[in-house]
Amino acid sequence: MDLTSTSSGIAQMPVVDSSDTLADSLQCYSPTKKETWEYLAFKSVEEVEKFYGDYALKSGFSIRILLKSRNNSQNQRTDKIHYLRYGCNKQGYKKGSLLDLKNKPKSESPVVVEFEKVKEKPEERVGCTAAIFLKLDETLNVFKIYKWDVPHCHPLHKPEHGCYLRSFRQVNEVQGQLAVINSKAGMSMRTSYEVMGQGVGGTDNLPFRFSDLKNYLMTNRQKEMLVGEATVIQDFFRNEALSKPSFYYDIQVDAAEDIASIFWADGIMQLDYALFGDVISFDTTYRTNNQYRPLAAFMGFDNHRTSVLFGAALLYDETAATFDWLFTTFLKCMSNKKPQSIYTDQATALLKSVPNIFEGVFHGLCSWHMAENAKKNLGSRANSAFFDELNILISHVETESDFDYNWDQMMKTCFDGRPTADFKWLVQTYRNRMHWSSAWVKYHFTAGLKTTQLSESFNAFLRHFLQPDHSLVIFFNHFNIMVQRMRDNHTELDFKAANTRAKNNYPNSQLMRSVVNKYTPTCFAFIHRQYDFSFKYFYEEVTPQVSAFDKVFKVFTIVHVDEPEEVDGVNYDDACNDGPSNRDVLDEEVAENLSPNFEKHDRLDERLVTIDIRAKRISCTCRMFENRGFLCRHIFKILEFLGGSVQYHGLKTIPAEYVLKRWCRDVRQSVKSTINVATEGATQAQRYQQICAVTVNLCTRVCADPEASQIFLNGVLEAGRKAEELLNSKGIHTVQSSVTPPKSSSVTPSKSCNTTAVSEASDAQKSTGPKFKKRPNPIRSKKRLKSDYELAREHQKFLIHRKRKQRGAEDLKGKESAD
Repeated sequence: MDLTSTSSGIAQMPVVDSSDTLADSLQCYSPTKKETWEYLAFKSVEEVEKFYGDYALKSGFSIRILLKSRNNSQNQRTDKIHYLRYGCNKQGYKKGSLLDLKNKPKSESPVVVEFEKVKEKPEERVGCTAAIFLKLDETLNVFKIYKWDVPHCHPLHKPEHGCYLRSFRQVNEVQGQLAVINSKAGMSMRTSYEVMGQGVGGTDNLPFRFSDLKNYLMTNRQKEMLVGEATVIQDFFRNEALSKPSFYYDIQVDAAEDIASIFWADGIMQLDYALFGDVISFDTTYRTNNQYRPLAAFMGFDNHRTSVLFGAALLYDETAATFDWLFTTFLKCMSNKKPQSIYTDQATALLKSVPNIFEGVFHGLCSWHMAENAKKNLGSRANSAFFDELNILISHVETESDFDYNWDQMMKTCFDGRPTADFKWLVQTYRNRMHWSSAWVKYHFTAGLKTTQLSESFNAFLRHFLQPDHSLVIFFNHFNIMVQRMRDNHTELDFKAANTRAKNNYPNSQLMRSVVNKYTPTCFAFIHRQYDFSFKYFYEEVTPQVSAFDKVFKVFTIVHVDEPEEVDGVNYDDACNDGPSNRDVLDEEVAENLSPNFEKHDRLDERLVTIDIRAKRISCTCRMFENRGFLCRHIFKILEFLGGSVQYHGLKTIPAEYVLKRWCRDVRQSVKSTINVATEGATQAQRYQQICAVTVNLCTRVCADPEASQIFLNGVLEAGRKAEELLNSKGIHTVQSSVTPPKSSSVTPSKSCNTTAVSEASDAQKSTGPKFKKRPNPIRSKKRLKSDYELAREHQKFLIHRKRKQRGAEDLKGKESAD
């Protein structure tokens, strides 16, 4: 039976036995009959590969190139290929295979057969001899078949296995570029593979497998690094600076001109710092990849109490010198505007560097890191009782004398009255008490921040985009995607705040009505809750008064009131639910259960509220406004009392100076209206989005008809040719994809780029330009890093096991001596 070879797609070709006959539209031939194929001629190597490849796919086997020789019949080297040989991919044997008769066992034992050890892998090559031989006819300049070995020594594959044959699995240029785009967008390889499969009716219709796509992307990443990772990253920052005029970056180099650290911040980060940079959280716990480089992030709160990024850096190490360079660069980027407070961990280098650079700025220590360090340094003594005492010292002491008293109580309760000097970590913690205890922290504005949890949540968010085996080039691409997603979340919260109205359970209160449309929903929920608590408090006016316009009140409660630790812990829905107001409920409780004689009850949470009625200046000894930026329940109690009098009608609403702009809804709009943050990159992205939308709609429509599809395709190709001519005439070159390494590695410094020019890559594919300074002993393992607590617990278990072992050995010796 003869087979017909057509120009149709490979997927339509049936799989048949190799002994069948092949024919195309012009001529018929049979592989087993020489007279039917000896006159066939092929103009190029590609035509030969197409011819034999179609035959192999129909027959059910994969092919490989066995020979491409440029030697002619006189064995002289020429510029043309003279001999071609293609064969079955099962030709030959694997090294060390016992199927090869030449590979004789070294042992004559019939039981144990020893042979050369090779990598354990299933054998595919079984010595098949099927092949096709061609030579160049120099007279006609065409290839002709002079030998065709048809028989195979193995079964041929089934038709459904055709998509797994290696020689026919290929990632074409379009599919490869789509995979690269998906990778840059943070999509995993598996997800990208599944998406492309959905476009062709299933992954079994793709001309490649998942492993082929993975190898394709890995090859592209290796090509990116031909000129060196440092050169590619410098080009990345240079392009960012050219496309975004406000983009700032700085590079620290060592004496050998190797890149040690990089800092960068775009225009929006600088704008956010101008709005919300009064309190920042700095953390370096995240490690970017297997090189174990610390990622330093400057974080803060926005008006929705969500994380906002002010800048980031890749550091070589975590020494005081590196932090000095980083903090100096950060302030230079932010026009030397210092924050009011900065929170870090207890690293010795930070304790030295922060006061040196951020002079006059309050340096707070993260309470979470304190707890982790306590577990590491105190071992079993860091129990629940210790953490209860530590929490009191962190949040519930008012004065220095209160701190000393509670510290002594902690030493008696948890450390059997031993002195602080017996514990090195406690000595250091006590020495730095003014950086973490509420007795000192309340005198500084911290926006309610007590830990570097902002940075920790940022690190957790970042792990969704990065893997340990990612290069730094991929890291920067995914980092930008992650930052954009954070900004999208902020924009969505702005829209919800502008599109909705917060619930107010006190519609008759002018205090609440005056700020319900100013604060964001999260901030108003906190104010609403403070106003709720104010109805559990009582007041007494302190006499004598200095003047009629300067008043002092004692505000206190006689019932326990649970104070929310953080603004973020407020449940907005609970604070602003429907139904009877909390004021009515609290008044009923007071009327039924409390005696009007306060002397019979202990006064709790007693504070002094001072008010200057003419200047509308209010202060409270709890210092919530000075520390968090919100009025407290004690002040609300006095404002509610004074606002009810006609002579104090000016206090019916919250004074404007006590509504911080950083917590308001319109803080971003008022600044963005005067600052143009749009860039050429944003305009280019809009054009790209517009073109994609139009072409996708047309493609969806015209693909229903083959003739319409061909007309559309021809038109697109013609339009592309004209557009390319226009770009070339204007000197605009096509942006190179990540597959092609940059042709030139010269670097144009940014505002403060401290790097030198980089020479071009050599022909030996080695970079002669600057490179990243190698870190000593980089971590190569992809396993999860253990926390300090886990390491301390493991060390404790080791000590217990060692003691038990020693005790067992002593018991054994005692028994032996007794015997």
